[in-house]
Amino acid sequence: MEQGNYLKYSVAATFGLIACLGLLYAIPVFDIGSFHYRRVNILSDILYKEPVKPVAHVDPKDSTIVVKPVYVAEACKKGITCIEDYSPDSTGMNTYLAALDSSDQKIVRIAYFADSYVEGDIMLEPFRDSMQAIYGGSGVGFVPITSEVAGFRQSIIHSFKGWATYSMVGDRSNNHPLGPAGLSFVPKDNNEVIYKAARFRHLNSFPTTELFYKKCTACAVIHNEHDTIGLAGDKAINAIKLNRNSQYEKLNFICDSMDLYGMSFEDTKGISVDNFSVRGNSGTGLNYVSEDMYRSFGAVHPYQLIVLSYGLNVASEKQTNYSAYAVSMSRVIQRFKNAFPNSSILLVGCSDRGANMDGDFMTLPTLHNLIDAQRKVAADNGICFWDLQTAMGGDSTMIRWVDMKLANDDYTHLTFKGGRKVADILIGTLRYEKEKYDRRKKLTITKKLTSSL
Repeated sequence: MEQGNYLKYSVAATFGLIACLGLLYAIPVFDIGSFHYRRVNILSDILYKEPVKPVAHVDPKDSTIVVKPVYVAEACKKGITCIEDYSPDSTGMNTYLAALDSSDQKIVRIAYFADSYVEGDIMLEPFRDSMQAIYGGSGVGFVPITSEVAGFRQSIIHSFKGWATYSMVGDRSNNHPLGPAGLSFVPKDNNEVIYKAARFRHLNSFPTTELFYKKCTACAVIHNEHDTIGLAGDKAINAIKLNRNSQYEKLNFICDSMDLYGMSFEDTKGISVDNFSVRGNSGTGLNYVSEDMYRSFGAVHPYQLIVLSYGLNVASEKQTNYSAYAVSMSRVIQRFKNAFPNSSILLVGCSDRGANMDGDFMTLPTLHNLIDAQRKVAADNGICFWDLQTAMGGDSTMIRWVDMKLANDDYTHLTFKGGRKVADILIGTLRYEKEKYDRRKKLTITKKLTSSL
């Protein structure tokens, strides 16, 4: 049978598809319930466009949301976005900054609570590495029992099986209180968790290992297949040190029911950075963790600096008023202030986020409204604030970073290369804060010596 010539049909189908897409472009933007239709423009990638301009600030409905610093800030040097200190006496970072002076003798812990922006240590591994190179220390810090990104994370080799998980963004139970990361893990039969040190400087061994768990009775852990250790304690969270100078930890648990939270791998001095990131958390999920849990954790694992970095799961194209979110985040911060009264607390504003606005990618128009609300939360609660979006480069940063392979095509999350860049920006800011602190300290000492003469 003669083979037919289908070329004309292919050409006709192609022109038909182009015509349909052209008709779709003619359809105006509309909404049906939660569905938002965007105009289709198949020529958007080849048509000439004016250079991307900074997105206009959409005024919030609540005009009181915009705040100004409560003190005259010392001018930042070029290239640095300073931390804004809204504490009553402008000493909000002092606990952390003062601790750095003795980092060669004592451990200085940083807790970084965040969402998927830092999951897998994509930004915190280079941050931790550089900070430990500057101030000493080693170890990957806190690691949960199980993790969604264990196969992606490079800073530790982590495997597990036989666990039920409760989460502040998933299933919760009054019988299984959430731990400091907003997670709780209950062992099943034939449970197992294995941690292996990564082959990176500062991370190629476990100087000390410590297990965190809820109070329980008749519970034990089989450590590295031969040591059976009883798990006692009557606190909301208990800790037990298991090993020193190891590279491998295998744990199996014997118990009818208990809650495990994670392990810490750190040195006895220098910097330790704990990654408490949970995908999908807006920050308000931390309200599901009891203040007593945080207080008990702080008693066995105190922090000199607590960082709260959220916003990507809150920012919305349509929402301009984030006052309800601010109220909920204020409850989170008060909980942390009560549980960790001796810690510096830093609220980090949302990073830049790109959005497709009718075929053009630009910074999400309402992003500044969210950042204004976050700044007001810091001011209302007397803590410090850092504008990450400005520090990254301001509006349209994510558009440029996607082109430079610093961010993914979702115009939201970082690549490993972008993670290193943000880590360097944050380190530069923190080191500059230390410079200012040292100058003020030296000036105070000079004044005291002068007045005593």
